[in-house]
Amino acid sequence: MRIDHCLILAAGFGTRMGAIGQKLPKVLWPVFEKSLLELQVAYARSLGIDKIYINLHHMGEEIENFCKTRSAFDGVKFLWEKPEILDIGGAVHNLASQPEVKYRGKLLILNADQFFYLKKDDFYKILEPYQKSAAALFSYWVNPALGYNALEIDDKRLVKNIIKNKDLPAGKMVETYTGISYVDLAQLEKIPGVSPFFESVCPFTKKDIPAIRLDNVDYWDFGTIKRYWETTHLILQTYRMKSTHPFLRFLVEERALKTWKINLQELSYHAKSPRVVNLNPDEEARELNAGIILKGQGAHKDARPLIWWNELTEEVK
Repeated sequence: MRIDHCLILAAGFGTRMGAIGQKLPKVLWPVFEKSLLELQVAYARSLGIDKIYINLHHMGEEIENFCKTRSAFDGVKFLWEKPEILDIGGAVHNLASQPEVKYRGKLLILNADQFFYLKKDDFYKILEPYQKSAAALFSYWVNPALGYNALEIDDKRLVKNIIKNKDLPAGKMVETYTGISYVDLAQLEKIPGVSPFFESVCPFTKKDIPAIRLDNVDYWDFGTIKRYWETTHLILQTYRMKSTHPFLRFLVEERALKTWKINLQELSYHAKSPRVVNLNPDEEARELNAGIILKGQGAHKDARPLIWWNELTEEVK
């Protein structure tokens, strides 16, 4: 089995990233030394996928201009959504209708701000039993207190419903959709224009759509200000416990993580103060606590967790 195409979703409005997200597109937020988007392209290529697409809408010019300065995006095709954003279903059909695709081949959909990391052989081993399915969702166990919705799945592992987070019982782990999915484009009914994902690509009320649960696989979510903060620091904590962790090795190999900048004693990066991640390459943060500096300089000495980007600051709550 092989995957022919990969679509990396990058057209969203970044509303969950606060004021900084309105100036800095979420897909360009850094995972240490590389952007989320660069790492998703690298991950798709590590799976042997050559035809990679990125959809663009909100702040698309900024994203495309950034990509033109990086060799990592050589050969990647950008799919513009104008004048309106197409929703995820519409984005998939936009890709499928391209002259070089024509609703043929197998597609992997990746969210730019969420990673599950599997090596190539393990990925295809997990996916192999579902190669004849019209589509499949990748799921993962989560605590609903973290804000995730849940998949309702029957005993055949088929998706039956999506349960909103507000309707979930407290204290019980649930399976959530990771935002990552597999689609057989040849089995799609052609639907042009705007359409929701669960109506035009994975209509589980009409078709059998299985959920592939990712057991014993780490899931790295950067999708909100809080999750970005927690996941960035979790990477440092994981490095202290197991520097050979597969996802961390991937980051090192892609030059996203420079190990000589890691301060294991303080769980900091390019900084001497505790819990500081300083991504300003030219100056080391010295008198700062509990901060992530994306760009510019931080000037904060108390323990509130803050994120800086130039003149903008976001408190992590």
